[in-house]
Amino acid sequence: MEAIKKQRKKIYYNKFFKLDERFTGQNSTKKITKILKILIKNKVDAQFISSSENIAWLLNIRGNDSKFSPLPNSYLIIDRKKNVNLFCNLKKIDKKLRKKLKDTKINDISSIEQFLKNIRHKKIQVDKISCSIYFKNLLQKENNIIKKYDPIYFLKSIKNKIEIKNTIKAHITDGAALTKFLFWIKDNFKKRNITEILAENKLLKFRSNNTNFKFLSFPTISGSGPNGAIIHYKANKKSNRLLQKGDLYLVDSGGQYSFGTTDVTRTISLDNDNKKIKSIYTRVLKGHIAVASYKLNKKTTGSDIDFVARKPLKSIKLDYPHGTGHGVGYFLNVHEGPQGISKGNKIKLKEGMILSNEPGYYKPGKFGIRIENLLAIKKIGKFNKFINLTMAPIDKTLIEKKLLNKTEVQWINEYHKNVFSNLKNLMNIRELNQLKVACSNL
Repeated sequence: MEAIKKQRKKIYYNKFFKLDERFTGQNSTKKITKILKILIKNKVDAQFISSSENIAWLLNIRGNDSKFSPLPNSYLIIDRKKNVNLFCNLKKIDKKLRKKLKDTKINDISSIEQFLKNIRHKKIQVDKISCSIYFKNLLQKENNIIKKYDPIYFLKSIKNKIEIKNTIKAHITDGAALTKFLFWIKDNFKKRNITEILAENKLLKFRSNNTNFKFLSFPTISGSGPNGAIIHYKANKKSNRLLQKGDLYLVDSGGQYSFGTTDVTRTISLDNDNKKIKSIYTRVLKGHIAVASYKLNKKTTGSDIDFVARKPLKSIKLDYPHGTGHGVGYFLNVHEGPQGISKGNKIKLKEGMILSNEPGYYKPGKFGIRIENLLAIKKIGKFNKFINLTMAPIDKTLIEKKLLNKTEVQWINEYHKNVFSNLKNLMNIRELNQLKVACSNL
């Protein structure tokens, strides 16, 4: 029996860790103060935070409890008396982190049930999205429960200047990796047997060459030909296709960096010369430009912008069956609310929000097209404007220039000028020459 015990492997627990203020731009004390003000204003005694991503934001901590997002699985209760109780697996908290969380009482996750049972005669707000029925029932036996959206969702959606600055940096790093990959695909698809899975792994290698890359922000979509028409496609041994001449290749991918989260889609031509496909691609691009160029005001919502993204396609009776964009986190979930660009999203867009811009078109069994950049909302002068975060060339060989107006041509040329400026020093000599061509004027 003793021999068996000795042979058992020790369980390794990935530790939680705290982000430095040079990455977060705001310490956790200030964030907690914001929540306390909201509790007082709403005459609520305590907030039960059941979403790990919101706890991550509040305490400036991250973990390794999810494959594609640095989540610290945990629960937290904060009350009006500034008592902050964190519940988690204690083996994930080391002495160093305990010191940094000195104003937070850290409890074993097994004690949360009894802790909630002991709360009585209080007005407690729970998150209507993430709070389980079990915890809600425990609390409402002796308390008045208010079911609302956790206020952190909105606070978290507005990135501060440091977070935006760091996110720009992350996108330059990420854009260089993606651009090198796209050049590699163009150079090799005819002379090498490149499959969707091989391509996906190659892109991961390009990203992994940068020491600041942590892991992917979601499973890579690597779809060629008809597989590109499957919106949430994931290549497997059975579906895995060779990249072939005449195909479109759609790659939707992203990375997690200690200073940002990326999400980008490019559709490239593998010597495709179909005029109808080029016409559709150009209309998708026109919708993309319409979103990026949209004149924001204080009342603008995602539903307002979704309409203009679809207009060029709808003019030829085409459309796409998904929203135009979603909110994106800061070294957190790649899909983040409450903001978004879709028909039903009525959240007002504010300075500091990050959203994806990803119109597309999908012909089942034939091809898929999607062009995705991330956008940040920045106040320039008196008005809020979108700024492009994503830095990677858009395939000009698929553009039908005659379908574009002068403003759209100018937008593409300015975008590529910016891409070249940001990526040129990260390319080798061969790649630099390719970048010059990819980013030359249309």
